[in-house]
Amino acid sequence: MPNITQKWLYNLSGAAPLCLIFAFTWWWKNRSAPGVWWISIALIAFAIVLVCTFMASFTYCRKNIPPIAIRINEFAPHDAWIVAYIISYVIPFASIVFNEFDPVLSGMIAVVIIVVAPFVNSAAPNPLLFVQGYHFFLVKTETGASDFVMITKRSLRNKTEIKYVRRIFEFLLLDEV
Repeated sequence: MPNITQKWLYNLSGAAPLCLIFAFTWWWKNRSAPGVWWISIALIAFAIVLVCTFMASFTYCRKNIPPIAIRINEFAPHDAWIVAYIISYVIPFASIVFNEFDPVLSGMIAVVIIVVAPFVNSAAPNPLLFVQGYHFFLVKTETGASDFVMITKRSLRNKTEIKYVRRIFEFLLLDEV
């Protein structure tokens, strides 16, 4: 069960920067309208809860999940995703503000995303970890499994530098330094 919780928190916490940008944009474009500030406050509160919960969960994983030995066949840097993240998510969210906000429709969309998040069989790099100085690598192991995302603070040049990892969930590994 902790695997599902970790996966859910990891995937959802990637939306925290989008919530903050949308909250600021909503406030900026609607600041003269009475009573619309509550949407910005709700989004900021949601982002803060996501960030705090994710960081507590990540710290727990870093300290309590036992390391496992790993043999890597191939690894490649995966830090260029931040450019795609900014272009495809941040810029559109910074410019889109709905004239009419439907809380029921937005709530239904949020529930669908929250329910589907644990069943995604991949790991996308998390912008919260990128801000903390982590690097991301795509990893293929000797057992034939591929498309693992490995998180590390080290600047790796050689696959032999990676000896032990912590498995956060199915496709996400944390380098054991």
